[in-house]
Amino acid sequence: MRVVAKEILDYEVLASEICNMAALGDTEYSLMLIAAKADIERTYGQQCANYSVLVSSFEDGPQGYMIVPHDYKL
Repeated sequence: MRVVAKEILDYEVLASEICNMAALGDTEYSLMLIAAKADIERTYGQQCANYSVLVSSFEDGPQGYMIVPHDYKL
């Protein structure tokens, strides 16, 4: 289970990325981003803009996410 790709999505772009992935038919990725957005909102409330989502893609297919500070660098 080796990571093959990582991507950081700022909170501000999550809504548009969810719509884009849904339009492309990638339902699984869209649902994961919806869950990540809900986690950020539930946990950080008014400070949502200070956080991003780190999406990791693994060689065996599944994807996972972590909530990271907005200034996090790969």
